Amino acid sequence: MSETENSNQTSQRFSQTVDRVKSELDRLVEVAWTRGGEALQQFRNYDPESDWVPDVDLIETEQSLILLVNLPGVPADQVEISLVGNSLEITSEYESLTLQSSDKVHQRERPTGRIHRVIALPLAVENDSAVAQSENGVFRIELKKSSNLQVRKVPVTVIDDCQPGEVDEKGSHHTPSEPDAT
Repeated sequence: MSETENSNQTSQRFSQTVDRVKSELDRLVEVAWTRGGEALQQFRNYDPESDWVPDVDLIETEQSLILLVNLPGVPADQVEISLVGNSLEITSEYESLTLQSSDKVHQRERPTGRIHRVIALPLAVENDSAVAQSENGVFRIELKKSSNLQVRKVPVTVIDDCQPGEVDEKGSHHTPSEPDAT
């Protein structure tokens, strides 16, 4: 093969590599644009000590917050759920495969290992009201909203009743405001 042919092949491979990198960057930008919130949420949930983070749905009803947590194959007695302040913490240690020393894994995609997820709750809940159920690998956690969430109008008291040009008891001088020159 001549030096010119070798140079052309190298140039062609480089061009193909650049095209693949450009295509992958375009794809990543598209994912960030269309599913950016999802990507940010995954990034926020990143825990370096966790092998995987379960997916969660958080629903607010009239009286409560309901969390649905996907933990496929994880026995309920191996899951610890803690409510601390305004955060719900889910932890577990789970091995999806029991292998013999002679077993050879060709593909492994199911989650396994340490599970850890902390979910910041969007409003105050009554800690004693928390109940959890597990059905078919979906944990349903219900938390009653705090009774302190009742709306109460706050009255506003006017402190500064001085007229323009007067001095109040704090020694502040009030000058008349200038009319707008429009």
